Amino acid sequence: MADPSLHPETHPLKFVAVDYSPELCTHSPESSTITLTFDYRGGSRWRSTTRFQYGTFSSLIQCPKGNTSGLNFNIYLSSLEGDKSQDEIDFEFLGKDKRIVQTNYFTAGTGNREAIHDLGFDYSDGFHEYVIKWDPDCRFDPMVD
Repeated sequence: MADPSLHPETHPLKFVAVDYSPELCTHSPESSTITLTFDYRGGSRWRSTTRFQYGTFSSLIQCPKGNTSGLNFNIYLSSLEGDKSQDEIDFEFLGKDKRIVQTNYFTAGTGNREAIHDLGFDYSDGFHEYVIKWDPDCRFDPMVD
């Protein structure tokens, strides 16, 4: 979670819904942590039960070690989930090169705004804070640590 002194309106995530494989997802509202397990059963996906128009959203993430090519580890914001006209913002950890992340955003269903970012570190070596800033003027600003 972001440092509250840097983001005075930071609110811990207290309520989540697990869309699939709930046995692989542990949520602790007291510590505002979510742990996802990836194994032979696949992964899990959780989401906030609260809707937001814009803001600063952050997650402290450590991605798995080893060859994770083909797996999709990400943090993303989405409106109208599953609708072709949805808006979406995401960080994607692609797995092959653990020093880069891909960001993308869609507005009114139109994307093709992918960007590759060299992090300068291996994202599986520890926890790092990934931040998505989305303002009322639809400006997207991804940040790490």
